[in-house]
Amino acid sequence: AADLYPGYGATMSANSAAGQPRFVTVLLYPANNATDVSQSPSLNVTALIPNATVQYNFQVDTLQTMNSQSGNPQGDFDQTVAQLFASSGAFSGQDKTIAISSDAYLGASTATFAFYSSSAKLNANTVYYWRARAKPSTGVYGEWSSTFSFTTGQFASANPANHLAISGVTMSGVTGPGLATISFNIAENNVTTGTSTNGGAYNTADWVFVKFSTAAGADGTWQHATLTGGTVGAGATLAAASDNKGVYLNHTTNSLYWTSSVNVTWNLAADGILFSKVYVKVFAISMVKVPTGDFIYNVSNIGGSTFNNYNSGTQAIISGPGTATGTGTNNLPLDAPVGWPNGYSGFYIGRYEITQGQYADFLNTIPSTLASSLHYGTVANGHNMTYTAGNSYGLKYAAVDPNAAKNYLSFDDGWRYLSWAGLRPPTEMEFEKAGRDLSPDARIYPWGSTPVPDWITYAPRNEGGNLACIRRYMNYGNLGYCTRVLDVGRYMGGDVYRTTAETGASPWGIADLAGNVWELVINSKWASVPLNGNGTPTLPATWPVPGADTAGDRGGGWGSDASGARVSDRYFASWANTNRNGDVGARGCRTP
Repeated sequence: AADLYPGYGATMSANSAAGQPRFVTVLLYPANNATDVSQSPSLNVTALIPNATVQYNFQVDTLQTMNSQSGNPQGDFDQTVAQLFASSGAFSGQDKTIAISSDAYLGASTATFAFYSSSAKLNANTVYYWRARAKPSTGVYGEWSSTFSFTTGQFASANPANHLAISGVTMSGVTGPGLATISFNIAENNVTTGTSTNGGAYNTADWVFVKFSTAAGADGTWQHATLTGGTVGAGATLAAASDNKGVYLNHTTNSLYWTSSVNVTWNLAADGILFSKVYVKVFAISMVKVPTGDFIYNVSNIGGSTFNNYNSGTQAIISGPGTATGTGTNNLPLDAPVGWPNGYSGFYIGRYEITQGQYADFLNTIPSTLASSLHYGTVANGHNMTYTAGNSYGLKYAAVDPNAAKNYLSFDDGWRYLSWAGLRPPTEMEFEKAGRDLSPDARIYPWGSTPVPDWITYAPRNEGGNLACIRRYMNYGNLGYCTRVLDVGRYMGGDVYRTTAETGASPWGIADLAGNVWELVINSKWASVPLNGNGTPTLPATWPVPGADTAGDRGGGWGSDASGARVSDRYFASWANTNRNGDVGARGCRTP
């Protein structure tokens, strides 16, 4: 044996049969003797050889010996044998889901085996032992790692990350007059459908849209495709948006891991495509369909304060879509035109805040001169979006942590992204509807009226250091050791055990409406009906001018106290500020 790399204190032995070194595997998470781990945990490891192509094998058992004598542990997950284990889970990583047996993790990346099921896959309050080993893509497995233990808690929301991934994009020939089919695979964690306590039917959904180029993807040539329909596999339905800027995949089942093939129909003729060679890119954003129904707005006592209620009024029940004239609750906001989105009618809203990875995708498909003005290169407060001048167009921008909330968003930055994606900013009334159940629910925070979020801290994994951040409810408080945004959906993940309330999610399962970043919204003073985005970075005329007091912020951020996180808090509802701030981001919305 010889030292592998100075400073690591690890060794490797030669494999005489293959003539290759054996790879040392290091267990990262859960830590040894971890407690209250989700019953659907993620097991995270890395190989202690930089720049190596490595594949993994995990074992899990209630016996510390892993049944080594019988060779039959309770769970034996070999990445090279199968990528999906229908009874247990799947290999996944922070950026992608492993699809076929030849896939491998490259360089210094980590590997994660994520458990999933419609019910708990590991028993509650049980001690489990686990270990892992790795091998080069053409060699044999090295020795097993040391064995770690963890104890499960009650069933948590179950997932290492609540994100979706698109893979395998292809385009087939013309299927009809001026039509073509774009096919791809989609995989997503934690899709849901249900009925709230007060009777509102809701579901998670995916907003899917396509960009195309007839100039081999050259700078400034990407355009928004017209989608008119398509098909999706079990567990969802597909419907084209009324403006054909994309399609909705509405989930019809509850699943901690959902995957499907999808076909969308592209109207080539509508986009002026005849016989050109075409490049396409498929994008998807996780959303929630909030139902039509009465809700309470402008809650009078938001934690003992009434100083910022709308129009100095009192709480009201929004029981209709609103009218242009007259009085009464259906007319809120005052003097709004017919169709102004006051929250009563159903709408789609982002399940998560805009991420830095999504914003990088945006910058990589818009004209480079515009992208340069919309890129903020400062590394601070969890923000780290790189620009590499030597890279070709389309690859210049990247997010170091793609799942982190995109902060330092000015109104111009955030709203141009939303328009490009075919979305729009939510109104502040829709923000309140997203944060509480149907009437008579008058909760103060998205999780309820109590408790006020506490100061219990922990070190969240995959967050770039041994940080001590708020453990439950929301990311807030400007803690000196965690002055940063976290990954979106962090509190809905299964990294530690949390009760349903402690995830901070709203009754519709929407994450981070409280904390992490303040979210840009349209103020109730705005007198036009804001239409959905047009698929370009040019803002629709029906939106407020960025920086006007007809727009503002809601929901609080990592740098604020708990008061700003109250659902009805309007302290920054009129915020005529064009600057970028370290705790300001955005979330998309859409009229069906």
